[in-house]
This record gives sequence, structure tokens and C-alpha cells, in this order.
Amino acid sequence: MRLLGILLAALVSTACIEQTDVSFFVLVKSSNYAQDSAGELTLLNYHFFSEIFLLSEGALESGTLALQDSGDPPLEFEDRGDNFYLEMGHYDTQQDVDRAHPNGTYLFSLTAPSVQLRNAPLDLAGPSGQTDIPAPITISLEQSGQSVSPLEIDADQDLVVSWSDYSNGQADPRGIVDDMIFVVVADCHGERIFHTGLPFQGPYTTYRTNEITVEAERLNAGQPYSAFVEFPHVVDSGVISGVPGFTSYATATYLDLHTTGPLADMECPDAPPPMDTGQTDRMEPVRIP
Repeated sequence: MRLLGILLAALVSTACIEQTDVSFFVLVKSSNYAQDSAGELTLLNYHFFSEIFLLSEGALESGTLALQDSGDPPLEFEDRGDNFYLEMGHYDTQQDVDRAHPNGTYLFSLTAPSVQLRNAPLDLAGPSGQTDIPAPITISLEQSGQSVSPLEIDADQDLVVSWSDYSNGQADPRGIVDDMIFVVVADCHGERIFHTGLPFQGPYTTYRTNEITVEAERLNAGQPYSAFVEFPHVVDSGVISGVPGFTSYATATYLDLHTTGPLADMECPDAPPPMDTGQTDRMEPVRIP
């Protein structure tokens, strides 16, 4: 009996060990737009990609992704320093991205020092199996209660950023991660000076929010900035061996900002860098046959 008790205690202890490497993983099918200073939107691309985010002291030995029953070999994630990334191409239309990457069940495999996932399934399919990307986002700006041009922002005042309706925003019926809103602002070198936060890493902004405030102390006079607002709509989610993961249909809108006043003591490049891999008007898009 004593031996049985020791074995049971060991099993319980092993089951309670928390993985310490992976924060979360995500698969995204998205649309991306550029907004000009008059508020007009231009479609940039449709995009398909996947990311693995690590905990602060985490490590990842390998990661792969495959479409179930496709017969295609798994694709391998690439170490990009701050995350692991899998680029699967930019496309001109939703039909093009759906043809290249059909909706269905995708299988994730991750190997880390503290955890392993083998063919963990998550679905990517909207109502009736169709792609369900949110409606495009239009961004609005205010200071002191008045609408302001993105090219005439007063660096001495807080900037209120709001957006058009989240067309399909909802709570996660599984209770893991609700539909999110990401708002990011970067300086002319691409350094992020404002971020509303990622899920599973602390507070994050959800579809219930209509606006956020970028505090004046984050801005300098006479400077260009880049911003985007993104709506990731969760399709499927799960926590597998202590690792959260989800699939999403997303849309993002990019907007250039500029503050008024004399130039601050900061040199900027002639062209700002892309904020991420969706901003293809600032990078060469990846076209995969």
C-alpha cells in the first residue's frame, strides 16, 4: 500500500507541473488595409500566418503546423527572436487565400523543455465553414473632445483613438479568450511606444471597448508615428497541456500619424519600417504559388 501511495503521489505531482515555456500560439487568416489622412481605406492584402509566443524565460526547440488530411508535409516555425513565426503568404483576394489555405482543422506540434504537443487540433472555420473576417476598420482620432487630423496631432494633449464597429465581436463560448482589439503606436524607427496588451500575458482589450487613450507623455512634437488597430475574431480555442492556443479571422487598419510643432531632436529614416508583416505597402509581400 505504501508503494502504491508513493506512485499515486508521484503521478499527481507530475500532472500538476506547469509548463514554463510557451505563452500561447495562434493561427490567423486576415485582411489588411491602409487608411489615409482623409479616412479612406485601401486594401493591402489578405494574409495567412501563425505565431508562437514564449514566456519570459521560455524556450522552444521546434514547432510545426499542418492541415489535417491534406497530405502536405508539416510547415516549420522560424525563430525570429521575440517569437516563432510561420509565414504562409499574402494574397489579393479572400478567394485566393481560401484556395491556398482552406478552412478546416489544423494540427500544431510544439517541443519545448517543459512541454510537448503532438498534432494538437484547432479548427479554423466560420459559420457554415465559411471565412468570417470582421468588416474593415476605420480609425477616428480626437483631442480635447474635437476630431483631429492624423497629420495635426498636438503632442501636448492626450490622443483618443476610436474605431468603427466590431462586426462579429463576441465572447469566447469556451471561456478561454474573448475577441480582442489590439491598438499599437510606433515611433519613426518602429519602436512601439504604446500597445494595448496580448492575451495570456496580462490585461488585454476586448471587443467590448470602443476607444483608448494614448497619453501625451508618450508623444513628441514634430514627429511621424505609425499606428494600427486590429480585430482578431476567435474561431476556436483550447488549453492543451497547459498551453493556450486559438485560431482567428482578423482585420487590421494601418494609419500614419504626425505631431505638430518644431521638430524634436530625433532623426528619422526617409521611410518608416513596416509595423508588422501585414503592412505590405512598406515591404515586399510574400507571394506563395
